Amino acid sequence: MIEILTLFSFVLILGLALKAQDWMEAFRMRKRRKYLNALMGRLEGGTLREANRTLGDPTEIVAGSGGRLMYVWKGPEQGEIPEAEELVIVTVIAEADGTVTKAAWEQR
Repeated sequence: MIEILTLFSFVLILGLALKAQDWMEAFRMRKRRKYLNALMGRLEGGTLREANRTLGDPTEIVAGSGGRLMYVWKGPEQGEIPEAEELVIVTVIAEADGTVTKAAWEQR
């Protein structure tokens, strides 16, 4: 009888530990999402200089029509982008004068 209770206890503890791991990952993901949404809100309306200071050097710069520029940052190690298991991509679109008109992020 003791062996059965011991086995059941170990299985229960293992199940709870795995579930706690899932809860912590979900918590970190919600926290990362909230942080990145707030960061994008701060970047919009600002300048490219502020974006570069915050995020570091961009991975890619693409020129568009009318002098618009699209800056792309890839990877969790860039600047203030929080670490994630997935690839985090931040995209900023700026006018010719350096004003950020749109900032967005995604995970892949």
